[in-house]
Parts: sequence; C-alpha cells; structure tokens
Amino acid sequence: WIGQLRAAFGAPFLAVVMIVYGVNQGYGESVKNMAINYYWKDVQKLQPSLPWDIKPIYGLITDTFPIGGYRRWPYLATCGMAGSLCLWMLALLPTPSPLLATLLLAGAALCTAFPDVVTDAAVAQHSRNVPHLASDLQSLSWGSMAIGGLSGCGIAGPAVHSLGPKGAFLLISTAPLMLIVAAWALPEDKLPKQLAGANFAALLRTVHLFTATVRSPSIWKPALYIYLFSGAVCPDISEAMFFWMTDSKHGPGFSENFLGLVSAIGYVAMVCGILLYNTCFRFYSFRTMFKWTQVAVCLVSLPDIALVTRYNLKLGVPDHFFVLGDKALSSVIFKLQLMPMLVLSAKLCPPGVEGTVFAFLMSVSNLGGTTASWLGAWLLRLFHVKKDDYTNLWLAVVVRSIMRLLPLIFLTALVPDGGPDTLVDNGPALQVVASNQDESEAQDDL
Repeated sequence: WIGQLRAAFGAPFLAVVMIVYGVNQGYGESVKNMAINYYWKDVQKLQPSLPWDIKPIYGLITDTFPIGGYRRWPYLATCGMAGSLCLWMLALLPTPSPLLATLLLAGAALCTAFPDVVTDAAVAQHSRNVPHLASDLQSLSWGSMAIGGLSGCGIAGPAVHSLGPKGAFLLISTAPLMLIVAAWALPEDKLPKQLAGANFAALLRTVHLFTATVRSPSIWKPALYIYLFSGAVCPDISEAMFFWMTDSKHGPGFSENFLGLVSAIGYVAMVCGILLYNTCFRFYSFRTMFKWTQVAVCLVSLPDIALVTRYNLKLGVPDHFFVLGDKALSSVIFKLQLMPMLVLSAKLCPPGVEGTVFAFLMSVSNLGGTTASWLGAWLLRLFHVKKDDYTNLWLAVVVRSIMRLLPLIFLTALVPDGGPDTLVDNGPALQVVASNQDESEAQDDL
C-alpha cells in the first residue's frame, strides 16, 4: 500500500505528509491540548480557535506572496521556528498575563494551521490527479495523525502530571522544528523570475475566482452540509464534561494519567476506524455513509447519560472501564464519519484553486465546531450547569445527542450522489474556473 502511494506521489511528499500530520499535528497537538486544558482550568476557560477558522487566508498568502521564489517550503520552515518560540515562551515565562498567554497559544495554533494548509493543498491536488488513490491518501494523512497522536498521548498524561502544563509545553517545543525537515523534503520548483515577487493583481484574481467558485451550487451546498455536519446544529459540551470528569467532588475525579490513556485509546480506535473504512466502507456512497454514521454518532453519545447520572455504578460498571469503552467505540464511529467528508472535500476542488477551496471547506468544518461550542455554552447556561453545579448536566447530554440527528434533514438536498470512486458533478464550478481563467489570460495579453 505504501509502495503504491510512493510510486504515485514520491517518497519526499509522503514524508512531508507524515511530518506535518503525524509529528506536528498528531504528536504535538495531543500533548499541547491536554496541557492547555489544565493551563486554563483554574485561570480562564478559553482556547483560541481563530487560527483554524481562517485557513483560506493562509492559502491566499502562500499563493500570492512567495518567499525567495518559493510558495511552500519557506512557510513551513518559518512556522516551525515560530511555533517552537511560542511554546518556549509559554514554558519559560514565570507568570505571563492571560492576554499574553492567549496570544502565544494563538501563535502556536497558527504555526500548526499554516503548514496544514500547505499540505492540504498538495493533498487535494494529488487526490484530483489520481482519484482512485484519494481515499488512500486521506488514510495516510489521518493515519499518520492518529499514530502521532497515540505517541503523544503516551506521554501527555505523565508529562502534565509530573512536569505541569509548562513542562509539557517545553517537551513538545521540538515537534514544530520537524517542519524544517518537511520544508527541506517538500518537492517544489522555483517560480520564474516574473512570478517570484508579491503579485497583488494575482491576489485579486484569485479572490475573485474563489468567490465565484464557492457561489456555485456544486460547492456551497456540500460546504453548507459540512458546516452543519461538523456541529453547527449539534451543541458541544465537551468542556463541561472535562470539568466534571476531573472534579473529584461532583464527578469521577479522573487523573491526568487516566485522561492521557483515554486519549490514547481514542487514537488507537481512530486507526481502526481508518482501516475499517478502507477495507469495508470506501465504496459506499457519500449519502449512505453520512446517514448511518450520523445515526451511530447519536446512539454512541447516549451512554454519557448513564455516566453523568452515575447509573453505570448501579449496573456495576466502574467509571474507568465505562469511559474507555465509550471512547473506543465513539472514536471508530467518528472516524467512519470523517473519512468520506475528507474524500468528498478533496474531490470537490476544481483545478486552479484546489488549495484555497480545500482550505475553505476545512475552515467551514472548523467554524462548525466553533459554532457547536457557542451553542453548547448556551445550552449549559440554559440548564444552569456551572463548575460547582452539574445537576442538570444529564439534560444537556440528552439534548446534545438528539440534536446530532438534525443534519440528516438536509442530507439529500446538499450532498451529491456518488462515492469516492465516482466522479462528483462539480461542472458548474469547473465552468466558473474556466471562464475566469480565460478572462485572466485576456487581461494578461492586454
């Protein structure tokens, strides 16, 4: 399988995918996210999400403002050094203000999101050029992230427990530096001299082309479903669940080490979900996969009711075993749900704007998650769930689980028919691209 991918895309490109997704995102983010949770637990409940919600801007920057005649590897190398610097400052500054800490965390997230866009663009382009390997390329990307995340989870809990959040930041500060290796390995030709500088006219043309493309029904309809599917109508109450699970007075009082084990189980299940999708479900249509995985996501979230009401203890099931089993099952389902979305997103991208459109679709997904957090905060406020009062948390769990079925109402209207190995009808978008490219060439001739 790896040999087939290497023959199609080249070993250097596969190395870049593994470093960006596996080391920088999988390993680095798994440790950093746990450190962030504990870092803000008793200070303020905040985690910057903006850097992931504006990913199309990063794509426009790399396409319009090359550095030294290159559009990709200089940004990878710069983000590697800047990301490590942000983590070093978080680790070494004695008591940074909440504002400075927020800016540093946003900077670290930015230096993870930017390389992701660079690699996403290449993945989308290769997926379109070699469509029969689109699912395999997404599997490699997310499999690398899962394996890297599993490695990170193995040390996240002990690191936060023994070294504290600051020590964990220092520990993972080497992960972004691997982007320098990715920058060196990334296959990229130097731009011609006339294209090597900042091209604001090209920026305006790209923005016009992008906005015209996303106005095409073949793009905005799936994008809208991705937004709904990613949580826009499904409240996210994970923050309240985290506080409850780590509260020894009102909840189970799970330790950092156990939460690290839970995350590790989740990544193992993620790999299982990827393998299951590739072996059993890759030929199913997008609508079929979205429908049944959405139903399964609703069902696997219902056991949280038993956990927060402590009914599992009445059944003789300890909290630790209950949470581990629930995490394993839900992670498999979530990955089965995510894989067709990624494949569909890559196949929707018309030539010429693959990177920007794919980044747009991923940012729409991230924005859906952010909307879910806002909706979850409103839901928790509605049921008066607070840090020291979890009486109605089970009601929030019930409402969240039921609302996870709402995207199915829009499935047929927004998701194109067909599967990963069939052509997706994005003809209107292709016509938009072709007409705009003809206009651009005519302007250049003038």
